[in-house]
Amino acid sequence: MLVHRTLLQAITSGALAPGARLPSARLLAAEWGYARGAVDEAFEQLQAEGLLERHTGDGSYVAAAPPTAAAAEPAHRALTGAARKVLTRFSAYLGKPQRLDAPTVSLVSQPLFPRAPLIEHFPLDTWRRLLTRAHAEEQRHQLSYGPAAGLPQLRAAIARHLALARGTPCRAEEVLVLNSPMQAIELIVRVLIEPGDTVWLEDPGHRSLATLFEVLHANVVGVPLDDQGLDVARGRALAGNAAAVYLHALTQFPLGQRTSTARRLELLQWAERSGAWLIDANFNDELTLDASAPESLRNMDRSGRVLLMGTLEGVMFPSLRVAYLVVPAKLADVFAEMRGLLGDHTNMALQQALAWFIDEGHMSRHLRNLRRVLAAPRAALLDAAARHLPAWARLGPLDGGTYVAIHLPADIDDREPVRLMRAAGVLGMALSSACLDPRHANGISIGYAAFSAPVIDGSLRVVGEVLRSCRDATSARSR
Repeated sequence: MLVHRTLLQAITSGALAPGARLPSARLLAAEWGYARGAVDEAFEQLQAEGLLERHTGDGSYVAAAPPTAAAAEPAHRALTGAARKVLTRFSAYLGKPQRLDAPTVSLVSQPLFPRAPLIEHFPLDTWRRLLTRAHAEEQRHQLSYGPAAGLPQLRAAIARHLALARGTPCRAEEVLVLNSPMQAIELIVRVLIEPGDTVWLEDPGHRSLATLFEVLHANVVGVPLDDQGLDVARGRALAGNAAAVYLHALTQFPLGQRTSTARRLELLQWAERSGAWLIDANFNDELTLDASAPESLRNMDRSGRVLLMGTLEGVMFPSLRVAYLVVPAKLADVFAEMRGLLGDHTNMALQQALAWFIDEGHMSRHLRNLRRVLAAPRAALLDAAARHLPAWARLGPLDGGTYVAIHLPADIDDREPVRLMRAAGVLGMALSSACLDPRHANGISIGYAAFSAPVIDGSLRVVGEVLRSCRDATSARSR
């Protein structure tokens, strides 16, 4: 009987907890549209099964300790290999959801987390006003479905932003508005990469990228970096037939290393000969602190091999959840169609507010302010590093981004100082843990932009003490 089955499922699943009082049979019959007798019969059966306790004049309650019956485990198909890989790689985080659910507490308040956002400097009053305006009565049409490729006003605004902030001109019709960088990667793979194709990834880099490409049935090869950026010759030796290359040509995470002009030309020439696609990821490139940044890969591209992927979350705020993808004009239509199939559209009112934020000059003013604000913590980092870090701990490039790598000698396992730093309340990331091949990097990535000078100084003092203790322990073991 349906009434009995519904109540039984609610009790055994825990939706109706032990001791919970049920509505009367009369009320349930009226709400569910059943005869009163059918509900009474279900109550009586549940009482007979020991699942309900009925008290005359008081009502019916779920039994305090309902009997449990051993049930056969239903048959399921096994998890896919990709799903098992995700569970294995990220299982350490799955058991600690509180660290993921409260990023404003666990990430911002703990120095020197390398990806701490700069939300304290965002002009929230301006953004709130634009969002209210985007929800005004005359914008009611934005509540409907929007174009898959994005709001035309925002596509044009992003094109202008890239031209002015990064010197990378493009046309609005080449820009797609997406919900996240991960959606951009999925879109690229669905359109351009066949299952089993190989993709170069910078090593070290974002470990989640390797997992995503693998879930999408691509093979990944980690390519190391040197002082000129991505080692193209090494990539060719590892996988000369790769279908695509993913890189951060200007502000690489977590090293901060940029790919030089000569190396970019080498990469473009190889891609043109091999037919590979180049995915240039743009995260916080707007915060580049020097005027000598190399020309963008897209500007140097003569054969339509470069796709520019980026997000404004780093310079605005992480929960924005808006990304963009700039594709060669010949691919714009197919990407728009596939984007509609995979995700339909991004929130329309949000897109409108973001277009106004860019077009009315708020973005450029915000970026000027961020570049000014970043000067102080950057100087504090350099000063504290000079005073507290041992001479053998080498700082990586600080030309862009909001983080820096501390490179360590090979005799120190970078995971140990990170563990000791964490115990002392200072967060860092072991470079080897961000590698597909741990031999490609040994050091610690730290962030500095979201922290005050005193916090940076005290934290670098801890880092220096930890590094010296690790070196002393290493020396003692070798004697």
